[in-house]
Amino acid sequence: MTTPEPEPRLPADEHEELIRYAGHRAEPADPDRQVGPTEPRPPIVSALGLWWVPMAGLVVGLLFIATDHMWRAGASMAASLWLAAALRAILPERAAGGLVVRHRGLDVAVLLLAGGLVALSAFTLDLQDLRR
Repeated sequence: MTTPEPEPRLPADEHEELIRYAGHRAEPADPDRQVGPTEPRPPIVSALGLWWVPMAGLVVGLLFIATDHMWRAGASMAASLWLAAALRAILPERAAGGLVVRHRGLDVAVLLLAGGLVALSAFTLDLQDLRR
């Protein structure tokens, strides 16, 4: 039977990130080093959180597309993106999970803009039959 490998020694900033976001406990490589990130990094998210709620709405939109209900598809997809923006705006990072990409304000702005563009493109579609 072989002996297990020791836990890797991490720099202090990575150690702090792992403790904060993943609940991981490991010894930092240099305990005397000042704690603080040397460069901005995206957070480590160990669970998707409520990411599945807006994704379910997007799947409903895809089902509407498959059944040729384009306005309903656009409405459900835009609403799902706006719901994702609302969840990202009000929930803490742990609960938002997979919705956390960058800074909160940027995430919310991009989701609101995407929802608006989807709604605009869906409701300006000319769905008249072109075969006449």
